[in-house]
Amino acid sequence: MDKADIGAVGYDFPRLVETQRLFFASGEPKSLDFRLKKLALLENAIIRRSDDILAALNKDLGKPSLEAYLAEVHFVISEIRLFRKKLRQWSRPRRVGSPFYLQPARSEIRRDPYGIALIVAPWNYPFQLSMSPLIAALGAGNCVFLKPSDLAPSTSNIIAEIISEVFEARHVTSITGGPEVGKALLSLPFDYWFYTGGERIGKLYATAAAGSLAPITLELGGKCPCFLDADIDLDLAAARVASAKFFNAGQTCIAPDFVLVHNSIRHVFVEKLAAVITSHYTESGASDLSRIVSEDHYRRLKKLISGDAIRIGVDDPEALRLVPRILPQSDWSSPAMSEE
Repeated sequence: MDKADIGAVGYDFPRLVETQRLFFASGEPKSLDFRLKKLALLENAIIRRSDDILAALNKDLGKPSLEAYLAEVHFVISEIRLFRKKLRQWSRPRRVGSPFYLQPARSEIRRDPYGIALIVAPWNYPFQLSMSPLIAALGAGNCVFLKPSDLAPSTSNIIAEIISEVFEARHVTSITGGPEVGKALLSLPFDYWFYTGGERIGKLYATAAAGSLAPITLELGGKCPCFLDADIDLDLAAARVASAKFFNAGQTCIAPDFVLVHNSIRHVFVEKLAAVITSHYTESGASDLSRIVSEDHYRRLKKLISGDAIRIGVDDPEALRLVPRILPQSDWSSPAMSEE
């Protein structure tokens, strides 16, 4: 990367990689006491900044405070506490059997870190899906490049502040920026890649990791069907589908994406689902839903809505809030079925 490239992205990535590689080689990130100390400091920083985190999530995504706390702050704190409780046990070598022809050999499984890990987080849970893989990477003894989503800038800034407070850049570096920064990261020699997001960009990271035969974890979005048989409790099913779908305004990878329902109960189920959604998200209560992350995403979603959609409430385009819809006549050719 030459000086022009550094100016374009604002980071001297080769130098940062080399600094982290030297620190990893020193063995300090692998020290169990060091890992536990850093996890404790991270937990304390998140607890201390929890109000700021919630405010940032509200600014970026309009997340209601209870929903944001449960899904993002509480989730992450619980994850850290689990690692702090179990890490010594998880880190011990585990004895396993040896083939008879290798006797008197002693065999065991040892869990060693990879080195420098890249974590690229999405916008739908911008704090949780940045911190959760970070906790795992740190617990395992790695150094980390962390890139939060540029579509959630307030949350990204809070993450950067917490990272700089708790970690040295030679251990964990928080990277902010848009597509040009993401493109620059693709050329770096990471030892492990972790990407959460859409399929199109995921292919770019998979290709980059394959170039050096580095392992990669891809958590990608997609279709997520819900199957309803004819003899189920429709009231319970409607309540569960509505709750699962509209948490975080439906912007969850494993939220029910479409419902496959027996034809004999289809009309009844649609009525019950509409009633449940109306009771939860009336026109005056639409603020209980997170907003859409950007104008581009808002316009994209509007184009996917069919003319027969059952709408509950009134949209607020200025606030980027889409009220819930049911698309009762969808089939495989429907625009909404072509996307996540």
